[in-house]
Amino acid sequence: MKRTFWILASIAAVAAVRALRAQTPPPYRNPKLAVEQRVEDLLSRMTPQEKAEMLAGGGWMESRPNQRLGIPAIKMADGPMGVRNWAGSSAVTNARATKPVTSTAFPAGIAMASGWDPELAEREGRAIAQEVKALGRDMILGPTVNINRVPLWGRNFEGYGEDPYLAARMGVAYIRGVQAEGVIPSVKHFAANNQEFERHRIDEAVSARALHEIYFPAFRAAVQEAGVWAVMSAYNKLNGRWCAENAALLSDTLKKRWGFQGFVISDWGSTYSTAGTINAGMDLEMPGGEPMRAWMQRAETRQDGNGAGWLEADKVMAAIAAGEVRQAAVDDAVRRMLRVMFTAGLFDRPHVAGGEVDTPERQAVARTAATQGMVLLKNANGALPLDGDQIRSLAVIGPNAAVARNGGGGSSLVRSNYAVTPLAGIEERAAPQVKVRYALGVAMEGSQAGDAAARQTARDEAVALARQSDAAVVVAGYAPQLESEGFDRKSMDLPEGQDELIRAVAEANPRTVVVVVAGAPVTMTGWIDRVPAVLYAWYGGQEAGHAIGDLLFGAANPSGKLPVTFPKEWKDSPAYGHYPGEDLHVAYSEGIYVGYRGFDQRNVEPLFPFGHGLSYTTFEYSGLAITPARMEAGKTVTVTMKLRNTGSRAGAEVVQLYVHQTHASTDRPPKELKAFRRVALAAGESQTVKFTLGTDALSFYSEARQDWVAEPGRFEVLAGASSRDIRLQGAFELGR
Repeated sequence: MKRTFWILASIAAVAAVRALRAQTPPPYRNPKLAVEQRVEDLLSRMTPQEKAEMLAGGGWMESRPNQRLGIPAIKMADGPMGVRNWAGSSAVTNARATKPVTSTAFPAGIAMASGWDPELAEREGRAIAQEVKALGRDMILGPTVNINRVPLWGRNFEGYGEDPYLAARMGVAYIRGVQAEGVIPSVKHFAANNQEFERHRIDEAVSARALHEIYFPAFRAAVQEAGVWAVMSAYNKLNGRWCAENAALLSDTLKKRWGFQGFVISDWGSTYSTAGTINAGMDLEMPGGEPMRAWMQRAETRQDGNGAGWLEADKVMAAIAAGEVRQAAVDDAVRRMLRVMFTAGLFDRPHVAGGEVDTPERQAVARTAATQGMVLLKNANGALPLDGDQIRSLAVIGPNAAVARNGGGGSSLVRSNYAVTPLAGIEERAAPQVKVRYALGVAMEGSQAGDAAARQTARDEAVALARQSDAAVVVAGYAPQLESEGFDRKSMDLPEGQDELIRAVAEANPRTVVVVVAGAPVTMTGWIDRVPAVLYAWYGGQEAGHAIGDLLFGAANPSGKLPVTFPKEWKDSPAYGHYPGEDLHVAYSEGIYVGYRGFDQRNVEPLFPFGHGLSYTTFEYSGLAITPARMEAGKTVTVTMKLRNTGSRAGAEVVQLYVHQTHASTDRPPKELKAFRRVALAAGESQTVKFTLGTDALSFYSEARQDWVAEPGRFEVLAGASSRDIRLQGAFELGR
């Protein structure tokens, strides 16, 4: 009897313990535990099949969830200039028949870089992340930090320009803003995605030095400074291997050398093998599931060179069984995704749709960014700002005047609730006595209607209006259908008919101002000497029209600086002759001499240099001091100077600091940007500007040592308002 009693008691005790355990959440559910502890606990509870299932997406823009263990899907949205529809490819989501997802349309990356304001880029990142959460998503596919190698690249507008230091500062700031809101950014596209022509098949030959000095720094800073949670691989091949299965990129450089702890996600349709992709360091293949299968069945998808479906669970399990992939590699991929999901709070604070989008606060950020990013390229004889006391009539002309161009085309084009056209912004800002009238002049290329006679009539009407007005503004440039992801520009020239329109209007009215809406440099040599003022507006987002009106009439003072060199013609570009390549191969023969580095090295005069931008006020640089005069290895040097606003109105100047080693064991550029500071000053105000340079600012990448090297010797410090407008100069010695 006693024995029976104890047996029954033991059974009851075991049942009670099991019931208690069932009621007690597992450690990975405890938000008070360390992230790594939660990751390892959850990983230990997953079956090999469940782990394999996580390596491929569950839909077009969602990772695969696990209902048994409560692992949520990572819900993604395209970026980086705002949140857009996530229901399919850009061909689907940009179609007029598709109901758009609306959000705040911020300026393009190139416009943000023109503001040279990392603090504002961080505010933009925060604002975008807030809207990601408000729409119930977890991840934004941005920022784009690829270098603008050629002016014809269709996605130049997405990135931060031609300089690796500037791109790194802006990218780090954006990432910090996004991650501060618990949203996952995906810095892209790793690496050397610098052309759209045959982007799925092109094989780029790039030297190790060029990679480390030009094309890697923004990614490296994203990892080591911002602690970015996700990195997206690129479509192209790099030195013989697709980026998605390039172990030298994903494993050796990104994860081992830089210490990346997040996960690598493929660009959509950029995988071509199972074992090779996993072993190279890919963690999550996108897209996945039924949307991927339907997409890959389309003939145009395959013709474009897309590849997908290689990391589906059955293929992963087969590769493990065949000994082609180690279970440890799969575990590492899952561990990285879980680490980010726990860190971002997706288990503890899931993002639920229903929040506010396009708030007045975010609209204000968009307007500030658009205003700061526009660049006054030319202003002869004080043509701008327009004076309402002297002007009673103003002609606004051109294909981009009455249409708002939020951004370039492709997966970054944001649909906003409203967008202010340049014409509307000018009408709103003009004084009551100024009569603003509009004429098209020429339709955007590809949308022209009528015959040659009708087009001539449209131009004649615009010219007549300009002749009858006190001043004229021609708003020219590109449009999403001509400048986009998926294809490169056919030339640097303005679209058909616009050069002729500008020349005709300028002949009719000498007070003609040209505003260019575009994502990269355009050829201006046919008319730049015929107009007194040029404002480069880029793609300024939904508030671009307000910014244009404010700047033209002086309600705001221009302060943007070019993040790219403007060549006089495409042939002047350092990459000319080495693009787009032959037989699906392109050699980056210019090496490290990209952008202004190449113009300086070859002593080619640009139309407008890197860093150029005018203001309605003037600034005086003085008192450059460098301490100590001799910097020991591993230490720093401090550079100070005085900046004074010598004009009659408040303004902001971007002080740029360049460095050059006078004698080195290898060739080095005549100057390289190593620091900058945006300084706002009232009229007559002065401020001391201080920079600190460390060994990293003095180093070059040695292919022989496969490492960064700072050689002892003399270094020149050049401070100026652009790469070609150096105001102060000094030097110091680097000791051994």
